[in-house]
Amino acid sequence: MKKGAVHIGLSMLLHDKKRLFLSICGIGFAVIIMFMQLGFFNGINDSQANIARLMNADLVLIHSKRTHLNKWNRFAPIHVQQVLSTPGVSEAIPIYKDGVGLKNPDTKQVKRTIMYAFPPDSRPFRLKGMDPEMWDLLKVQGNCFYDVRSREIFGEFKVGDSLTVDDRPMRLAGFVEVGPNIINDGTLFCGEGSWRQPGSFLIMALFRFQDNVDHEAVTEKIKANLDDDLVIMTPQELAQREIMYTVINAPIGAIFGVGLIVSLFIGTVICYQILFNEITDNLAQYATLKAMGFSSRFLYGVILEEASLLAVLGFIPGFLISTLIYQITSDATRLIMDFNVYRVSFIFFLTLIMCLVAGFLAMRKVLTVDPADLY
Repeated sequence: MKKGAVHIGLSMLLHDKKRLFLSICGIGFAVIIMFMQLGFFNGINDSQANIARLMNADLVLIHSKRTHLNKWNRFAPIHVQQVLSTPGVSEAIPIYKDGVGLKNPDTKQVKRTIMYAFPPDSRPFRLKGMDPEMWDLLKVQGNCFYDVRSREIFGEFKVGDSLTVDDRPMRLAGFVEVGPNIINDGTLFCGEGSWRQPGSFLIMALFRFQDNVDHEAVTEKIKANLDDDLVIMTPQELAQREIMYTVINAPIGAIFGVGLIVSLFIGTVICYQILFNEITDNLAQYATLKAMGFSSRFLYGVILEEASLLAVLGFIPGFLISTLIYQITSDATRLIMDFNVYRVSFIFFLTLIMCLVAGFLAMRKVLTVDPADLY
């Protein structure tokens, strides 16, 4: 049998099942902390950029001073017609936005929420929970949709309820799913005829291209004729800009970045202590392997094998428990707490690095072992 084929590391871990269980718990705890730090970071960013990701359009026009979507810089509707006149642009969708007061039917308290108004036929957003025929409901004067993931401060509603919005009666025609962010607690959607005031300026406008046109060429033509106080970009670019603004201009990136580093350090210390104790308790066995002619490289492989197995065994329960905590946190805060393959892979990579670093630190004990100490 080749020396490299002897999986001593696995046997050593399985020898003391109680210690293995405690080791998995320790590493799993570090994994959970890392998942939560990354989850809060991405949850805030995803929630902040969610409205941009839901836009059903090719381009978005906003004021240049509107550096993030929680600002209220507006522009005149005439600019929409200027963009619409560009060859290759087929449709323009004006979007109006206001901060409004929604009365809680139980407490009678008025809480601030966001109202989006737009032409009902335009379907400007890909709203979760929306059936295609629901859009026609917004053609009725006074009808609106309520974001079911809005925070609980607004109270509970059901379809058909009468809502009091800025002391104006409106009818709840249906529910959609969007979710709040760190600034806004909830969202309402309605047709422009139900809310827009005469002379209202736009908060943004969405545009769709004609079929079979060069999107980049049309976009460049629009930018060439665009006023300096306006910017145009794709919904994806707008969402990415929103995330970058939140990360750079708010302390969120630093807070959760430091938390991730601290949890990584804690996990490394835990894993180091586990491996160090395992090596210390089995020092005679390592010395015997040396006396039998096994090289230091082989012993390194045993320790790194243990470290890698601990990473995998600790990651699995950490991931499963984090999934449950994500769901509980999302329900409590209404923020978007989602996994994807890149985020899960990133945490697994950190877990593996954490355990391997601990393995390299712990293997110094093996380097100093002398087979003569056995006799």
